[in-house]
Amino acid sequence: MTRPGIVAEAAVAALAARLSYELPGLGQDEIRRIARGQAAELTRSGFHVTVPVAAVATTQRRLKAERTT
Repeated sequence: MTRPGIVAEAAVAALAARLSYELPGLGQDEIRRIARGQAAELTRSGFHVTVPVAAVATTQRRLKAERTT
């Protein structure tokens, strides 16, 4: 499995945040799995998934924090 880029990771995080709001009963692992699947399907269908610049910065901070813990 290859590691997605920072923008792809931010897009998955944004999709996961929306899913957690819409489906509050699911666990975070399941939500992230669904979000990754949605992002992959959108890309395969020819859509370009974009995210706000702030989402990229937030993802960078989260990934950096995960590396140091």
